[in-house]
Amino acid sequence: MRRITLGATLFILGTVLAGCQDNQDQPANLSTEAKSKRQIAQELSTNYQDFETQLTKQISEDYTSVPLNELVANSDDNDLQAMVFSADQAAVTKRGINGETSSLLNVSLADPEMIAKLKDGEKPLFTYQPDSVEAGDTVEMFDINGETVLGSADVLPEQPVFIVSVDEKEAMRAGLSVMRTAFEENNMPGFANQLKIADTSTDDKEFISTTVLKKISLQDDHEPWISGKAEIYALVSGVSPSRDEPKLDVVEMPYLDYQGKDYYPNQIMIYWDRYRWGAANIVLMEHDSNTNYRDLAKVIVKAASQIIASQVDGGVLSAAIVGELVNEIIKVIPDDAFTNNDDLVDYYYTIEQNQVLTDQPGASGNAMATFEPKDIQRTK
Repeated sequence: MRRITLGATLFILGTVLAGCQDNQDQPANLSTEAKSKRQIAQELSTNYQDFETQLTKQISEDYTSVPLNELVANSDDNDLQAMVFSADQAAVTKRGINGETSSLLNVSLADPEMIAKLKDGEKPLFTYQPDSVEAGDTVEMFDINGETVLGSADVLPEQPVFIVSVDEKEAMRAGLSVMRTAFEENNMPGFANQLKIADTSTDDKEFISTTVLKKISLQDDHEPWISGKAEIYALVSGVSPSRDEPKLDVVEMPYLDYQGKDYYPNQIMIYWDRYRWGAANIVLMEHDSNTNYRDLAKVIVKAASQIIASQVDGGVLSAAIVGELVNEIIKVIPDDAFTNNDDLVDYYYTIEQNQVLTDQPGASGNAMATFEPKDIQRTK
């Protein structure tokens, strides 16, 4: 990758911050990050001939995105390189995940079914990930002449569309790492670490008792097409077997990209030695950019601890508290959870240790999942 001089970086950063303000057609109230992504999308559209070969070669059904820094690395446009570099660093810094990743911005195809048209030579549109998007919103796109084309967040265009956006899977991975750290700070060691401990412990148990997710689909993934693939994760909650305190896990579900499609992950969701009474809940969430995961983890821990403490003080702590934990977690999800913060997708109350649930709808009817118990033999 070519080196970018400090002078060029500072000049282009100023352009990113102020340049779009000179454009009378710019949508109102864009954040600095959205302005940067908008300008990059317009630059890519007008210079598509420089990137056409690279994009058509690298984009596939399995890999529908290309990191922006890689895309522009061999470009002769030093200004565009500097613009991407500055915007990328700002995106990482904004999310507080500098120690987790060095690059977040990419350009992705809106839908894998657009690949055939793209490889047949149909010219694409370019757009950018907005600060927030809701049903009925207008989407601003650019053709290869840089001219504005307006569309709808509700209707995926038939013409291929590239989106300049944050790599939300990478952002979620970093955010969930922060959440796990917050749980560990509250005496809740991570799910993966507990499995390792259980597998190498010296007790007499021959098997590790778990529940696996065999199949899942979503009717609505709470993700408009312009935001790209959905990024789903699960919060598993219950009561610690050794203390009158909540036990919380966060489980990544990186395969669950699109609504209306069945997935068969065979993924461990619950490790039963972690939960009293052989009962736990699962809350499905969809990641978006604006969530502060450390703050979210703190309010979840606080809410769950308070509801358990209230029953301990009343001398009535029982298995019924497991289901009530879901209600407390839902209450503390931010009020703007249905804009562009993490969305509540669905939730399952009180899954039991040896229970088989086949094509079980979630409480809100959005998810359909099959859960089965699975005993894993220890390796020692």
